[in-house]
Amino acid sequence: GHFLLTKLLLTHLLRAKNRYQPGSGNEEEAGRIVNLSSVTHHFAPANEREYHITGLADSKRLPLNNGIHDRHFWLGSALPGLSSGTYRESKLAAILFSVELNKRYGGMGLRSIAVNPGAVSSDIWRNESHLVQKLYKILYLTPEQGSSTSLAGAVGAIPKEAIYLQPYWQPELKRRGQQSSNKGISFRWRYSLPFPMTEMLGPYMGYAITQPRLPMDGKSSEALWNVS
Repeated sequence: GHFLLTKLLLTHLLRAKNRYQPGSGNEEEAGRIVNLSSVTHHFAPANEREYHITGLADSKRLPLNNGIHDRHFWLGSALPGLSSGTYRESKLAAILFSVELNKRYGGMGLRSIAVNPGAVSSDIWRNESHLVQKLYKILYLTPEQGSSTSLAGAVGAIPKEAIYLQPYWQPELKRRGQQSSNKGISFRWRYSLPFPMTEMLGPYMGYAITQPRLPMDGKSSEALWNVS
């Protein structure tokens, strides 16, 4: 999985040297890790149901909706058939994995960022009807547009405090940043926590630094790391 692959590559990532233009605020970094998230991370509630996990000493009965994305939550999310929201939980995990990587290895130069590619008209919809595929081509981003956040996350001179990129203009602008020097990448913008619907579909703008919807306890990324 993502965690094991990243751990196996950490030694090489920490030795890497990435250099950016002077004055960019991050002239030199070690390797960079981009985790693919989604707008669905907004819909990953804490302990959405009672997980009954067999074979674990403390798994007799876990609390319902305790408001914390804790060890129980992540264990329940990882076991097939126990969670009704595995996909959205995995997309929240992608962001929290980046958060924890930065906490643990940011001081050594490593950088991680999570990205939402947006709704993309790709071959993932190949089993849908011709009419549905045609509709998605009209409404959704092209694969090239959908790659913008991943490309910006991988090679862009992204401010160090940024943790999440998404590709749509949002109605409530927080503040505007500097123009990117990367060809094909749009302006850098910063948004506060968006309304999820406007992060599903909207005017495409390349990429925007945006505040994700994270658990408020502040310990969820560590709990995820410890059970991974």
